[in-house]
Amino acid sequence: MAKLDDMLKKWKISRWQAALLLAGVLGLLLLAVSGLPFGGNRAPVNVNPASESIRVDLADFERQLENRLEELLGSIAGAGDVRVMLTIDAGSQPMFATQGSSDTRIVQDGDRIEEHINVRTEYVVIGQGAGQQGLVLRMIEPQVRGVAVIAQGGGDILVRQAIVEAVTAVLGIGSNMVSVAQMGA
Repeated sequence: MAKLDDMLKKWKISRWQAALLLAGVLGLLLLAVSGLPFGGNRAPVNVNPASESIRVDLADFERQLENRLEELLGSIAGAGDVRVMLTIDAGSQPMFATQGSSDTRIVQDGDRIEEHINVRTEYVVIGQGAGQQGLVLRMIEPQVRGVAVIAQGGGDILVRQAIVEAVTAVLGIGSNMVSVAQMGA
C-alpha cells in the first residue's frame, strides 16, 4: 500500500482520481471484449444469404411435395396408383430486412434547377459481435418448373383433366407445365 501511495504522489494523483481512472480503463476493456461499438456509425455487416441456419434442403422439399401430391392425386376417382416427379427452379432464399434513408437537395442556378437524391440502404442486423446476422423477413420458396404425373388411370381423358386441374390449383402453375401419362403394366 505504501508503494501505491508513493506512485500516486509521484504522478500527483489522489486515490479518488486513481479509482476513477481505473474504473474508466475497466469500462473500456469491457466494451472492447463485448464487441459493442464505441459509437458513431457501424461498419456495414456482410449478410450471407446462403447462411446454414436458414438453408432448406432442396431434395427434401421436392420429396415432401411429391409425396403430398401422390397422396392427393391418388384419391382422385379412377386415378389408381400415382407417381409424381417435380422439377424445381431453385432452393429457398431469404428476404432480408433493410432500412434506409434518403436526402433530397434542390439547387437552383438561374434558369437551371438540379435535384440531387442520395439514397442509403443497410441490412437490419440482430445480435452482437460475432453473433450478428441479418433479420430474415420471409423465405422465398422454390419455384416449380414442371410436373410429370404417371397414373394407372392416366389414359382416361376425364382422369387426366382432374389430375391437371388438381396440380395447377395446388401449385399455382399453368396447365402447360403439367404432363399426365398412363402407367405401364
